[in-house]
Amino acid sequence: MLLPVGNHGGDGDCGTVQLAAEIEELSLGSTGGLGDRLSALPDDILHSILLRVPSTPAAARTCVLSRRWRGIWAQLPEIRFPFPSDPAAVGPALAAGPALRLLHVACRDDTGANAWLRTAASRLIAGGELYFYNRTPGEEKGQAEALSWQCRTFELPCFETAAKVWLRLGFVDLGLPPTGVFFRLTELRLEHVNLECGFQLGDMVSSPRCPALRELCIARARGVASLCIISQTLERLELDILHGLEELTVVAPMLRALNVHACFAWRKPVAAIYASRLEVLWWSDAFDPSFVLFSDVQNLQQLTTFDIHVYGRFDYALLQDYVMLLQHFPTVSCLDLKLNYQRDLSQYEYLMGIITKLPNIKILSLWLHTKGHAIGPSVFHLLSKCPGVRELKLTLLDNLEFKWMSS
Repeated sequence: MLLPVGNHGGDGDCGTVQLAAEIEELSLGSTGGLGDRLSALPDDILHSILLRVPSTPAAARTCVLSRRWRGIWAQLPEIRFPFPSDPAAVGPALAAGPALRLLHVACRDDTGANAWLRTAASRLIAGGELYFYNRTPGEEKGQAEALSWQCRTFELPCFETAAKVWLRLGFVDLGLPPTGVFFRLTELRLEHVNLECGFQLGDMVSSPRCPALRELCIARARGVASLCIISQTLERLELDILHGLEELTVVAPMLRALNVHACFAWRKPVAAIYASRLEVLWWSDAFDPSFVLFSDVQNLQQLTTFDIHVYGRFDYALLQDYVMLLQHFPTVSCLDLKLNYQRDLSQYEYLMGIITKLPNIKILSLWLHTKGHAIGPSVFHLLSKCPGVRELKLTLLDNLEFKWMSS
């Protein structure tokens, strides 16, 4: 998932050229070039103009346009270094500027990252945001090579004032702070990381050290065998491909949305979820009610599960898992399923008959990857198992893929 702030395609040359033309027009005006009208503008107006420039390097280059612009860029409360930026320039930009409300860095080289991350932790104002995307050569070639990419360890400092911290580190090692409180942190995303001390992750994101945390995403991470999160504020939790996870415990009375995807590598999961306000559950993983406990989950409204193979073999490992999951929550009102067809059906058997019961749903959403096959039998079979359904939504993923490839 790419970071949502700034222009990832370059450092803002187009924005600078356009701004230069506007400045030249404003400076010359009707006087034919007599005088520099920009010199009379107050700093806050200049700040507002430069904040519209896509990147900090581009903003710095505007100093050649007028004497009043010299040094103005260093006073901006936002620093942006879009991909592919020079990480060596981040530290000086931090040192030159005031307290920050936003720092966005996307680079291919992690040089100096530990130093400027520590500086950023002390420079972000209350409610500030940090987005750091480190693309390693290994990540660009694939995950296997990324994991063998030798790189220094990133040390995550304690961000006491930041509200949002997003880190995508290209599968380099990440050391977690053993102490410190993230007082204002409401959203944390850690992606493509190798956690050196994964056993500390649960402690770091629980309420004693993250008393305001509302959204947490851990995606494509290694080093977390056991994860225990105890949070009084957490509302949304996403766990996506946590390699090697063996045990999961979540105690979160305010949790409303939970997404668990491919964390247990289709082993028998051991999980206990205590979330009395849980409303939305995405479970795309192995499931066995003997080992997965959902305690006091009475308000669940929407259930989304993993791919259901319409055709396959009856010894398919997940066949019983998704049947047990569908039967485990009989009172949900909305059910989202993805039906996946094999391209060649000649060697496979029709599997939908194993689904003999569905929750008492009102809305059924089906995402169909048909590969050209007829959908009628499978759709009508599901409808026959939920006579109370009032709304049916069909999305043909083949069409979406074709549109994406054609665009």
